[in-house]
Amino acid sequence: MKTLIQIIYASIANINFDDTNLIELLTEAREKNSHLNVTGMLLYCDYNFFQIIEGQERIIQTLFKNIKNDPRHKNVTTIVEEPIQSRSFAKWTMGFANATKAQLSMIEGMNDFFNEEKCLVNIKSGRAKKILNAFASGRWRLSDDTQFLNNRRKN
Repeated sequence: MKTLIQIIYASIANINFDDTNLIELLTEAREKNSHLNVTGMLLYCDYNFFQIIEGQERIIQTLFKNIKNDPRHKNVTTIVEEPIQSRSFAKWTMGFANATKAQLSMIEGMNDFFNEEKCLVNIKSGRAKKILNAFASGRWRLSDDTQFLNNRRKN
């Protein structure tokens, strides 16, 4: 049996991703992840990316190396890298949320995180797992780009 691992990382975007940029990124990631049997989620918040990728160790290590070299972001910071027994996002090639700092601060344990103008690359593993759990339990989970755009227009 091949080892499953999960990597949680954060980075800072080199540009402010608008709806078009985010949809292009999601489409590309979902296509690639489907082919590689990679699952996970991506959260974008005010120039900050927070992503969880999970799958076979060799595949995830190679994918993460490519992610770190992607010129669309910088300061790629590994928060958690660990073996897992089962996937947190087994049904999602790439779940997605475009959250605000106010929405993130409503997660238990995150209410003071942004008080000092911190960004997600400064997050510790305990708080990262709180975001993972909030997303896995249904908060912000969007299944397609139409729903994403409709949600953005309401805000």
